[in-house]
Amino acid sequence: METTETYSISHRHWWVMLIIGILSILCGIWVFRNPVESYFALAVYFSIMFIFYGIGEIINAFANQRYRNWGWGLAVGILDLLVGFLLIGNLAWAADLLPFVAGFMLMFVGISFIGQSGQMKSLHLSHWGWVLTGGILTLIFAFLIIFHPLFGIFNLIVWTGLAFIFGGLSAVLYAISLKRPE
Repeated sequence: METTETYSISHRHWWVMLIIGILSILCGIWVFRNPVESYFALAVYFSIMFIFYGIGEIINAFANQRYRNWGWGLAVGILDLLVGFLLIGNLAWAADLLPFVAGFMLMFVGISFIGQSGQMKSLHLSHWGWVLTGGILTLIFAFLIIFHPLFGIFNLIVWTGLAFIFGGLSAVLYAISLKRPE
């Protein structure tokens, strides 16, 4: 029963995932078009995204208090918010930590899409295979960023750009599936 309720909540807000997906794809394209500026812009972007994710997690936790473990969502939201403000307050530190912040953030996004694809498959939604593929590719690029951060800024930019694009495509396909369940 909990799966059906979770799906119906997500179904109403399908457009949020669509916007996130489109913005991720555009961000990935921008990364490739502006490699020099993108490294520091990515540091700022990830700092700001921590703040937005934190706010979103906090709102989601309070909106879903009747579900088990909502307190963990609140704790993660507060932690994301604090990390975001810490990084935005010290951009040099944010630039130094960027490979690890980007890698771990994208790792969790990839894992999330892999999990969502399983839920989509169990609900007989279309595009679950593409969401799974996008999640796996996002996870691969995330691991490359984490384990080879000194390999070069260029490679970080390439892997980050590809992760944004594949993650964005997964988000768009997921939103389309939520809008039109089959």
